[in-house]
Amino acid sequence: MQYRHAPAANHAALDAVLASAPGRPTLPVRLTVELAGRARVHLPADAPLTVWDPCCGAGATLTVLGLLVPGLARLVGTDADPGPLDLARRNLALLDPGGLTARAADLEALAARHDKPSYAEAATAARTLVPASTPAWAVTLADARDTAAVRSALAGAGPHGTGPDLVLADLPHGHRTTWAASPTRPGGVAGTPAPDAGLVRAADDRDPGVEFLRAVATALRPDAVVVAVGRGRTVPLPGGARPLERVRVGHRAAVLVRAGALQEG
Repeated sequence: MQYRHAPAANHAALDAVLASAPGRPTLPVRLTVELAGRARVHLPADAPLTVWDPCCGAGATLTVLGLLVPGLARLVGTDADPGPLDLARRNLALLDPGGLTARAADLEALAARHDKPSYAEAATAARTLVPASTPAWAVTLADARDTAAVRSALAGAGPHGTGPDLVLADLPHGHRTTWAASPTRPGGVAGTPAPDAGLVRAADDRDPGVEFLRAVATALRPDAVVVAVGRGRTVPLPGGARPLERVRVGHRAAVLVRAGALQEG
């Protein structure tokens, strides 16, 4: 993939500023910014955006967007697992007035306590960062397949309360995340680990990744853009759904698609 919207940069210090959840992978910073830029091409120019991450984990993706992408009005994170949501709130608080200064002070205290230069470098990064956007944000416990919970979490989001403009989701995969039971899959059991969504080649409506995207789309306007990232060669879509764009970088694949295509596919 050729990067068109995210110039090459060393983001190691930024990674150190963010709080992470052990065992939970996060999207690389440059890839996050690039995918947001590609999605922006398919949305109204210069319109303030509301972004939803339906499997936000520790909130790193949303926080990176707020720090590095201008023109964001609101960030909404939801996740079916309550475990990392306190970290998500901690990360998104970096976007609040004084948030980065407070994080720098914490890192400086850690550097002094543990005599680790890496903490001092991260503190310097935190003090020099200036968020590109100052969005409102919210983090809520909600399973993306629970339509009522999602709509409650997204209440008032987007222009005139019409919902998010952009969804950016690193699809749950492998042993790190479990899928909820689906009403379209008889005998499904909540909490049963699903196959790696990114490794599925065919667009099969029974595939958990496809079901996840369909569920997400029910909460969106048809013109909203969904960006889904998975592991492997491709991210499957419902049969008949035409993507706006597909990209691959390393062991990750991503697809950009209109919510309306997911609703109809």
